[in-house]
Amino acid sequence: MEKLRKDRRVMSTDDESGSKGKQRLDSADMWVEVWSEVEEQWICIDLFKGKLHCVDTIRKNASPGLAYVFAFQDDQSLKDVTARYCANWSSIVRKARVEKAWIDETIAPYLGRRTKRDICEDEQLRRIHTEKPLPKSISEFKDHPLYALERHLLLFQALYPADAPTLGFIRGEPVYSRDCVHLLHSREVWLKSARVVKLGEQPYKIVKRPKWDKFTRTILKEQPLEVFGYWQTQEYEPPTAENGIVPRNAYGNVELFKACMLPKKTVHLRLPGLMRVCKKLNIDCANAVIGFDFHQGGCHATYDGFIVCEEFREVVCAAWEEDQQEQARKEQEKYETRVFGNWKKLIKGLIIRERLKRKYNF
Repeated sequence: MEKLRKDRRVMSTDDESGSKGKQRLDSADMWVEVWSEVEEQWICIDLFKGKLHCVDTIRKNASPGLAYVFAFQDDQSLKDVTARYCANWSSIVRKARVEKAWIDETIAPYLGRRTKRDICEDEQLRRIHTEKPLPKSISEFKDHPLYALERHLLLFQALYPADAPTLGFIRGEPVYSRDCVHLLHSREVWLKSARVVKLGEQPYKIVKRPKWDKFTRTILKEQPLEVFGYWQTQEYEPPTAENGIVPRNAYGNVELFKACMLPKKTVHLRLPGLMRVCKKLNIDCANAVIGFDFHQGGCHATYDGFIVCEEFREVVCAAWEEDQQEQARKEQEKYETRVFGNWKKLIKGLIIRERLKRKYNF
């Protein structure tokens, strides 16, 4: 039986270990960059082979599937220089990486102070890939950082200007610069960025999207939505409070998505319960809406403080302090009443217990 048992141990020969060691030596994923004051650029140096200006050599000797190259400064800060060492950065490597927003957020604490040298370096990296020929297939143009096809534009994207220059053609389809692709938003979304559509501007694009009808509680499909570009908007000009009345929207609130949207001659007070105090004083007060939250199957406004006219600031703040003291006094009275009531119940219970003991002798 012992002879029939299979030996399932994993054995390693000298040849196998040698091949693995050789594989590790062949790939070099660490090198040095030195700033040249004469050439005003970073020079890569392969210390193991004693070579300068050896970008092609480093690309050849690096591990296959290289997707991230970070350069560490003397102050321990880092910079993403993958574009310098990956020839197919725009087409293949960029798509093999994680989402750009995630990687930017991850390395943000380790980024150094942006200098003039960094700006020149970024422009040089951009120029390296700009001078390369256009991609050969249509799929490579999708989400390309430099080029764009009209077929790949998203619902809220558009080319501007309308007669944007073409950089070339692929199968008869014009290729545009990614700089000509702009995001479009509705009037409501632009307002959240403290911008409003200019008077008389026509929508740059009309899209269709579903809309929830709260009256019939059904989804209305393919509802038209007018969207506009940044060039069609201007900075939001907040209204002015007059005669002690705070300017509001149609729902009786003040839209305060940005600090610059605060109506003129008003103040923003983050005092809980201020609305009740203002009603007692007969002073106009409005809720400040700072955004919207989606929960419980619908969109709900998010409030943060109240808006009152600046001439009433001292009055309402003093009244709020008095109200807080009065509320604290009432809470203390309620607490003491509850405490005394509990003691009263306890004493009554003890008296009844003592009477029962005397009466029934237990």
